[in-house]
Amino acid sequence: MIRVITISFLVTLSGITCYGQTPVADSLKSVLLIEKKPLVQFDVLNNLILEMVGWRGDNVDSTYCIRMLLIAQELKQDSLLAISYNWLGSFFYLNKGDNATALEYFYKALPYAQKHNDKRRISSLYFDIALVYFDLQDLDEALSATRKGGQNLPDKSHDLYDFMLMQYLGNMTDYFLRLKEVDSAFHYVRELSHTIEREQGTSYEAVVYSLNGAAYALAGKMDEADTEFSKALIEIGLTKSTTTNSLFYGYYIPFLLAHNRIAEAGIQAHTLLQLGIHYNNNNLKLAGAGFLRQVFEKRNKIDSAYYYSQLESSVNAEIFSRSNRNRIQALAFNDQLRAMEAKAREESYLNQLKLYVSLTGLGLFTIIAFILYRNNQQKQRVNQVLETTLSNLKSTQSQLIQSEKMASLGELTAGIAHEIQNPLNFVNNFSEVNNELLEELKHELAVDSKQSAEEILNDIKSNSDKINHHGKRAGDIVKGMLQHSRSSSGVKEPTDINALADEYLRLAYHGLRAKDKSFNAKFETHFDESLEKVEVVPQDIGRVILNLIANAFYVVAEKKKQNPEGYEPTVIVSSRKADGKVEVSVEDNGSGIPQNVLDKIFQPFFTTKPTGQGTGLGLSLSYDIVKAHGGELNVETKQGEGTIFMIKLYIQ
Repeated sequence: MIRVITISFLVTLSGITCYGQTPVADSLKSVLLIEKKPLVQFDVLNNLILEMVGWRGDNVDSTYCIRMLLIAQELKQDSLLAISYNWLGSFFYLNKGDNATALEYFYKALPYAQKHNDKRRISSLYFDIALVYFDLQDLDEALSATRKGGQNLPDKSHDLYDFMLMQYLGNMTDYFLRLKEVDSAFHYVRELSHTIEREQGTSYEAVVYSLNGAAYALAGKMDEADTEFSKALIEIGLTKSTTTNSLFYGYYIPFLLAHNRIAEAGIQAHTLLQLGIHYNNNNLKLAGAGFLRQVFEKRNKIDSAYYYSQLESSVNAEIFSRSNRNRIQALAFNDQLRAMEAKAREESYLNQLKLYVSLTGLGLFTIIAFILYRNNQQKQRVNQVLETTLSNLKSTQSQLIQSEKMASLGELTAGIAHEIQNPLNFVNNFSEVNNELLEELKHELAVDSKQSAEEILNDIKSNSDKINHHGKRAGDIVKGMLQHSRSSSGVKEPTDINALADEYLRLAYHGLRAKDKSFNAKFETHFDESLEKVEVVPQDIGRVILNLIANAFYVVAEKKKQNPEGYEPTVIVSSRKADGKVEVSVEDNGSGIPQNVLDKIFQPFFTTKPTGQGTGLGLSLSYDIVKAHGGELNVETKQGEGTIFMIKLYIQ
């Protein structure tokens, strides 16, 4: 396979400056015109982009990145897709200051890199994500992404280890400088200086001098700070990286302003703004306009200060527009959801593995017990082994029950994430509305408009009630999840059976939808609203209902795969009160249960699902739980038409 160069972090390491590379780029373009093999084209494009980073700085033509992406999509190779998305995010959108789109491409690249455990690229992507959040002033997210990048550094033997380490140390220094924690900032910048000594020939010196200057300024050592900034100023003229320029000017200009070096600050701020205009980078334009506004305010030139204030407001509104904020929040949430789903799949696999190991051990114990039982000369030893076997069987039973519970918790995770998103969206939206109303209230109070102020206060009170309502809703969902995951207390308590069934129906459906996007089914509820609360152990009965609903969705999905004409997968959950009992039924219109299977469904470890998809414990444990409540679990089925499972609980 053609070797593909994948130095994804070059952009954020301020670009390795290599001047005089135009002949190389021209040569690569010539090869590109005659080369027909897609993989070789990809390799040439990759090297051409890196060459352009060297002799043009970060201003890369997106056409080359897009051509790489089209080839990667055609070849359907994960590693090439990771590179293509990474390059578009880093070399084009990040350096154009398009924060939301840069994040979108970084989050697209991550799953492909993680699929193959490509630590070099995973680390690079998280460092790029951190840079975006630094630009957005979201230090918590910047720190989180930097730490994830640090956790995925390649082995020390890797030839790119020191480069990746430099970016981690640079980000950590920047983070603590922004928090004004000088000791921590000095610690990381010293480590950064030691690392760069091992890597000669890079232009990262500008970053080190800038961070050193900022650290000395924060510590009140102004002469040392001035010396370091002067060194950085020399290096910055040789560096075309927008990220490095943003870092340097972001610390140097405030240093000049703080020491009344207004003329110098004005020159540097104007240079920064021109860089932003040249690269069409909103992050640089915002910083440049803001610094120029401060310069003219200090000079008491109101007209010029107002002009740059308007420019600053305009760029700020574009960067932090509601649509951009919503995109960034959605991208972060989707990445968290994907991580939750991956963790749930991993836990499900480990639980199944533990189950198979336990069953193997159980079989071995049984064989040993049988052999020892037949050996009369070792009767005493047989008795001891049998006692040990009994103890292990009890322990295994407990482990299997816990494994089944954790498997069902894994299925619920995605559904819970989907359900909790709605109330959280309401909380966020009403909070934003209240902030706007408070601004209006300030205005009305200023003009002494009492009636309007009272109307606004009523609106704020109404919105606060809604925030409280949806906050409690999110809390109830989390409480339900915790109740499901913790060990049962065995204590019965008055429980709303209708609410319990409705909650698990929606969570089960969204959990299955998260695992299989093609899954779709109709579900209905027919609840008897006159039901009073029933004394049950809610965690246990909830698991029974969840298991029956999950099984129902499974059988209708399997029938749908057979493509019967006019078939619509449907699951119905009902409740009613009859003859001193509360009945909860779960009905599906699947294929029904054959008679030879019907007699075995409540036996432990019996399952009709393919290997690895079912433990055979769900219905067995459900049957035992209902029996422990003094109730009944019955089944009615008709071949080819469907099945009804009925839980009958006697009212105390």
